[in-house]
Amino acid sequence: MLNQIALAEQLSPSTVKEAINIYSTNIKNTNYNVNSIKKYLNTLNIFLYTYFLLKYNRDLENLAHKNDKIISNENNLQNLIHFGEKLIKEYSNNLEITLEKNDHLIIKNALDIINVTFNKKITLTEIADKLHISKNYLCCLFKKETGYRFCEYINILRVNRAKLLIIQSRKNFDYIAYDCGFSSQSHFSTTFKKYTGTTPNQFKININNTKKSP
Repeated sequence: MLNQIALAEQLSPSTVKEAINIYSTNIKNTNYNVNSIKKYLNTLNIFLYTYFLLKYNRDLENLAHKNDKIISNENNLQNLIHFGEKLIKEYSNNLEITLEKNDHLIIKNALDIINVTFNKKITLTEIADKLHISKNYLCCLFKKETGYRFCEYINILRVNRAKLLIIQSRKNFDYIAYDCGFSSQSHFSTTFKKYTGTTPNQFKININNTKKSP
């Protein structure tokens, strides 16, 4: 049986042409008749179905069953060979969808962690470790999916929490800085001004003046 792993590893949309080249080479190594091509396509279909199930936990039973019926009913050699290319492209399209879903799930899980721990000392490395992915991959994916760098997102959450505490409580700035996860009041003030355009003290004065207005 021809080794299908090299083909499966090239199913990404950016490299699917290489997968088709491998397929063409494999076809040339068969007996090049209807029965041998059918046998090869059935083997390829089963392998790719199993590959997706084991590697990505994605059950493509409907696609595999549809492919099986087409292979079984087709008896023209060239049509079978052409269908093999179509089969590869369909699995490639499903890989793109699968990877996108996986990326969205990674970010969802990352945000779930961040949203409950942003006021504590938390690092990108710690979150990446929890999600069992590399720090660099999470860094790039986070920016791509949210539009923010990791530290920017954390700071925005902390500043928004600080604004609520200033509005709703009488806590001093040392307490607010600590409660929101800032390393010091100085760090708090600098970050607050960066994201709001005003210092915490001026923000508080503005809020109090607004409350006094008729």
